[in-house]
Amino acid sequence: MGHLNFKQVIKERMEIIAPLVKGRKTMDLGVVDSRRKRATTGERLVKKSPSLLFYHICEINPDTLGLDIDEEGVNILREQGFHAKTADVMTMDLGEQFDTIVAGEIIEHLVNPGQFLCNLRKHLTPDGTLVITTPNPFYCRQFGKIWRYKRPMVHEEHTCWFDPITLHHLCSLSGLEPYETYWIQPGKSQFLKTWPQLLRNYFSHSFMTLARRDG
Repeated sequence: MGHLNFKQVIKERMEIIAPLVKGRKTMDLGVVDSRRKRATTGERLVKKSPSLLFYHICEINPDTLGLDIDEEGVNILREQGFHAKTADVMTMDLGEQFDTIVAGEIIEHLVNPGQFLCNLRKHLTPDGTLVITTPNPFYCRQFGKIWRYKRPMVHEEHTCWFDPITLHHLCSLSGLEPYETYWIQPGKSQFLKTWPQLLRNYFSHSFMTLARRDG
């Protein structure tokens, strides 16, 4: 396994993503944000809208293709003027390749992350970039949660966890070459609970890996 190239600490994903999507053929994955809202009647309704990341990417590159398995949500995005398709990222075969593919907080939701990465490689141009962001299992606040609740914070729809080392290895096994990694430390809120990440980056909230086709 090659050397991990940690570039720097960033506060926001778009710091790195913005120049990678500007003027480039781009695809973003998992673009429907489904949230439960309480209507005036007190009934719980599901509101579907573009994810914040997809929205920001489209501000820079309106031609970005957004993919999601939620057909209803994709139709809503289309009605709002977004370029979106319904597809399963594990098995899709779009018959085209992209200069930049953004996979923000999606790999940890999947049943077979290796199959996912192999499929994305097929959709990358020879000099294209795959952007992967995912939560860090060693985030410093996890220790407080374990101490207090005897368990870490786990999203109910997550199937797995990665750190930069394991994700780097899985990319390599999937025909991809990870070439840059960034720690993500959003803001300085709740400093008393998150200060360890300032001393050791491995306690950061999440991380980003950039990968390209290996050969």
